[in-house]
Amino acid sequence: MKRSTTRLALASLLAGCMTIAAAAPTLSQQDSAPAASPEAEPTDLVAPDGPVRLRGLNGYAVLDRQHLVLRAGASRRYLVTLKRRCFGLRSSTGIGLSLRSHTTIHNPHFEYIQTEQGRCYFDTIEEVESNDAARALIAARAEAAAEADAADTESR
Repeated sequence: MKRSTTRLALASLLAGCMTIAAAAPTLSQQDSAPAASPEAEPTDLVAPDGPVRLRGLNGYAVLDRQHLVLRAGASRRYLVTLKRRCFGLRSSTGIGLSLRSHTTIHNPHFEYIQTEQGRCYFDTIEEVESNDAARALIAARAEAAAEADAADTESR
C-alpha cells in the first residue's frame, strides 16, 4: 500500500511539473479599466518579500502596454509589470499565461503572457488592493523615475 501511495505522489508531482511547459490557460478580460482616481494612495501597497502565491486566477485588466492586473478569486489582485511594452495586449480578446491558476511564483522572470503578437515576459508581480491602487502605484513610480532623471540631469 505504501509503495502505490509513493508512486501516485511522484506521478502527481511529475504531471504538475510537465503542465507548466504545456499550453497556457486563457483568461477573458473581465475587469473594466476606468481612469485612475487621484484619491488612490500608493502608500497602501506593499511589495511581497518572498514568493507570490496565486490561487484561482479568473480574470485580468489591462492598465497599459506594460502593466496588467490579474484577478484571483473575488478580492485578490496582482499587478504584473512586464519587462517591455507588450504590443497587442490591449487589443487581444484573451491572453495566455505560462502559469497555472493555482501556483507559487518564486522568480517572475520565467513567466510570460501570450498575446496574438507573441510572448511578453514578467518583470515583477505583486499583490495590490485594487486596479485603482495599481494605477496609483504605477503613476508614483513613474513620477519618482522622472524626478530621479531630472536630478541626474541637473547634477551633470
